[in-house]
Amino acid sequence: MALIIVTGMPGAGSSTVIKEGLKLKGEDVEFTPKNYGDVMFEAAREEELVEKRDDLRKLSSEKQRDIQMLACNKIAEWKKRVNLIIDTHCTIKTSSGYLPGLPEYVLRELKPDQFVLIEATPDEIFERRSKDKTRERDVEDKTSIKEHQFMNRAMSMAYACLTGASVKIIENHDGELGKAAAAFFELMKMLSKS
Repeated sequence: MALIIVTGMPGAGSSTVIKEGLKLKGEDVEFTPKNYGDVMFEAAREEELVEKRDDLRKLSSEKQRDIQMLACNKIAEWKKRVNLIIDTHCTIKTSSGYLPGLPEYVLRELKPDQFVLIEATPDEIFERRSKDKTRERDVEDKTSIKEHQFMNRAMSMAYACLTGASVKIIENHDGELGKAAAAFFELMKMLSKS
């Protein structure tokens, strides 16, 4: 079965592009979307380590890795039965620098077929984040957002080198969600035929 990993920094709209792309379903295009953070959150809750999803990033690095692998194993099992879209973060910005959202040991287990990087301008991301009251996000200025997107691009290519999967960048600009969703749907259609 096919596995598409979709990444984008908070505010780029990766979850929205996935949701809208799936609405365009057509001829034999069947993918099940999952959010890696949600799968990690459920695993951490089962272990009684967190109460809220935003508590995940407050766990020790060692605990985060353990939870990450529990989630990875669940996703690998699902991949045996269905085409999957995994919505996750390419990099995670911490006080000590950037961490890979998908370390080598996770990539080795998941064996993705495609990486998709959803992007928007730093101005668009900044505005979207400031309007989103549903999450407790760390504040980044526009220069930091630009740097974070650069790191996501670099990390995406490193992931591609490790896995042999290709990287597609889809731009999700304000007022152009339909265009981004259509580009994502075309990619799903292509992968469902391979």
